[in-house]
Amino acid sequence: MGINPIQQLKTQKSPLQVKLSQGKSAEELLQKQNLDAIETIATEELTQKNEIYQGITFSTQLDQKFRKEIVTLEVEVQDDKYIVVRCRNAVLKIEEQLDTKPIEPPEVSFEKQIQYYKQMQQEDINIKMRKTCQKLKGEMRLFSQKNSQAKRICGWLIKLKNKLKNDFKEQLSYVIINDRTDFEIPWEMLELQKNDYLGASVTTVRWQDITDPDNLDKPSDLITLEVQPNDCCGKIVAYLDTSNLPNVKEEQKILQQFHHNYFENIDDFWDYLEAIDSEVSLMFIASHGFFGDNLSQVTLGENEPNPQISLTELYGYDLDFLAKSRSLVFMNACHSGRLQRDCKLNIIDPNYRTGFATFFLERGARGVIGTLNKVSDKYAAKITQNFFAEYQRDPQLSVATILRNLKAQAAKQLKKEKNDENINLFLFTFMYVYYGNPMTKLQLTQSIR
Repeated sequence: MGINPIQQLKTQKSPLQVKLSQGKSAEELLQKQNLDAIETIATEELTQKNEIYQGITFSTQLDQKFRKEIVTLEVEVQDDKYIVVRCRNAVLKIEEQLDTKPIEPPEVSFEKQIQYYKQMQQEDINIKMRKTCQKLKGEMRLFSQKNSQAKRICGWLIKLKNKLKNDFKEQLSYVIINDRTDFEIPWEMLELQKNDYLGASVTTVRWQDITDPDNLDKPSDLITLEVQPNDCCGKIVAYLDTSNLPNVKEEQKILQQFHHNYFENIDDFWDYLEAIDSEVSLMFIASHGFFGDNLSQVTLGENEPNPQISLTELYGYDLDFLAKSRSLVFMNACHSGRLQRDCKLNIIDPNYRTGFATFFLERGARGVIGTLNKVSDKYAAKITQNFFAEYQRDPQLSVATILRNLKAQAAKQLKKEKNDENINLFLFTFMYVYYGNPMTKLQLTQSIR
């Protein structure tokens, strides 16, 4: 499905294998950007060095040139108890690449913080949110500053940023996070320095191992990640649950600025998308989202017993327009960016982690925005407003960069003044993550009045 200039894994102990491909368009792009200084990392040496690390088989083949402004941060699990983090960049020598020692993962995630929120005795919502935010920030700061392996990651990234700036006069552009664990660590909140969060400092994108449905004769083949310019052109098609979520009406007002179709019935929405043959720039969903114990309980829509669609039901749709239009998907719904293993239904290989984000990428979307937990209706609408305001300020920004800017603004405002509004906006903004091509941009058409 395109060019994959990042390091991707081929494991010998699991069926997860990733192929790396390089097309002419990427080479032309690299030449235009004057990236002649990219180094080729010796495959044999690196494979020998990393073939088995602390009992984990990586067997990574780094046989392509990487663009020097890209970092890959890969997280692997060991014995369902430990994690190992590997960071890679093209300008560094083999011995300068980073491999952490196996460590127990931090007991920190948005899910754990929300459980903490529910258990608090206070009735005042703002007090509960303040304590929840402070707890999450404090735990991630402790992890960043006091965990020896996390400190290595932060230090490695800081040194690389300085090296790129001093030696190549360039910035670290993208950190691609491939987390193949179930711990749901909010890597975007890793503090490189005090109040300097990874997701606010660098454009971060997430990627996951996704089997290629067009190569069923080769079940080990995975979809590759594009890192090249991609413009999403066409209209917006939206599902808006205005009857159950009052603040979705504010999102509706925002979308009305652009050429769009919107639906208030989820079944009509999916039926329309299944039959559509025109270009769609953005598929937008503002609804409830639910994350259950198995894939059939991962749903979008209204509160039960009203209409919903589960992840397993969604797989019955082709949604061919996504690949044709190279569209962006924005799910402004609780839990919409979370992934899980299929340990209940045994429909798919339980080694794979899947969710709505991976489904839409599999169908051909070039980028997907989702959330890592429950998001307040009020602040979901506020983040939509901020997202489109940032887009209109500079339409040339990639979608992933827009999200980075929103995180940077939220962190700056919270540091400036720790009021209830800023606390809530900070916490919820960092729940939004982006999967896919980091260079995907929106090209929206203004509506005709």
